[in-house]
Amino acid sequence: MPALETALRGIVGADHLLSGPAAWSVDGLGPRWVAAPGTEEEVSRLLGLAAAERLAVIPVGGRTKLGWGNPPRGADLVIDLRRLDRVVEYEPDDLTVTLEAGVRLGALARVLEGHGQFVPLDPPLAPRATVGGIIATDASGPWRHRYGTVRDLLLGLTTVAADGTVTKGGGRVVKNVSGYDMPKLHVGALGSLGIVTAATLRVHPRPGAEGAWVFGMASAEVLLEAALRLLDSPLVLDRLELVNGPTLSRLEVDCPHPVGLAVGIGSVPEAVRAQGETVRAVCREAGGALLGLPAARAAAFWAGVSDATLPGPPEGSLTLRVGLLGTDLARGFRLLEAAARERGLALAVTATLGVGTLRARLVGEGLADERLVTRLREAVAGLGGVLVVEHAPSALKPRLDVWGDVGPAFPLVRRLKAEFDPLGLLNPGRFVGGL
Repeated sequence: MPALETALRGIVGADHLLSGPAAWSVDGLGPRWVAAPGTEEEVSRLLGLAAAERLAVIPVGGRTKLGWGNPPRGADLVIDLRRLDRVVEYEPDDLTVTLEAGVRLGALARVLEGHGQFVPLDPPLAPRATVGGIIATDASGPWRHRYGTVRDLLLGLTTVAADGTVTKGGGRVVKNVSGYDMPKLHVGALGSLGIVTAATLRVHPRPGAEGAWVFGMASAEVLLEAALRLLDSPLVLDRLELVNGPTLSRLEVDCPHPVGLAVGIGSVPEAVRAQGETVRAVCREAGGALLGLPAARAAAFWAGVSDATLPGPPEGSLTLRVGLLGTDLARGFRLLEAAARERGLALAVTATLGVGTLRARLVGEGLADERLVTRLREAVAGLGGVLVVEHAPSALKPRLDVWGDVGPAFPLVRRLKAEFDPLGLLNPGRFVGGL
């Protein structure tokens, strides 16, 4: 064991190796070491050593989503990628940026803003989130309505396989040659197929003006009807979110209604004004009441929507992500409302209406009962949807498969895992089906 620790220290240096740090535990399992490589070569050497010694490896970025996934089967070595924080190449005229995996979104935004550009990613805790972590979790926020997820912005990727082999895929231009898009396999794979060390992303021009409006609605059904009318119109919406009333109140939007419809538009000033008038007309016809949202607070409001369903007290909160057809989102919202009411739980809900993604946080007593998740998952499945548990109390999580049944795609996922990580060393047990 001393020889192995010496070898790890020889790769990253004594200042960048921690031994047995309890603060880095994942679902209660503490690693034997935490190594912070400063280069891609060091990541490669660490994984080569881990493969030779059969060490279970957990890659980590900004630690904003460390609770995602099933409990790991092992955690010998945590690889902390935050020192890989360089912007490698930025071509404003080409609308591309290449950067290392440890670059935080907040730092990237500051680099791009001088050229009037941005990367439209707004996951929870966006300023702290790293590019590699966002790719591994495919995390997103309200901007997903217009711009998609990181999968839609990803042009090229560099990864290090479980045996230390460095692989590059894709390119550095918006239009690339056709063929198998290997980088996309790593999006949402939770680092189970390889460790992302660098990525090339497409950037967008920052709109000349942005407008944001929130309308209180009498019910989720009325809200969904208004949202469908907006979606069927020629309007180009940046964001279209359902936010339940208590959550709006926490975001300092006075909302005496059960739910609110939050709309965002970015364009030239004239288009924002004209489209805003149409938004207000559609929502007024649906009985919506325009709520106060000063322009100066709009950015903070949208960040709050992204963060609204983050875990609360670790042992007293349950966070869920539900995927449904957009037309069934009101029914999904009702399922969550009923469950919260029955158990006396506080409920925070947001939903990206044009995509069909609903996020929820339940807070209160008795959340260690797996029957709650089982009943909700069965009800969601009855609507043709899926439910993923993003955070659960420590007493509950080992009794769940947080991902649920992935259906007939699972044999293919298992084959990919066997091909990319035959020894099962990367995030062992945390991905779908316990891979």
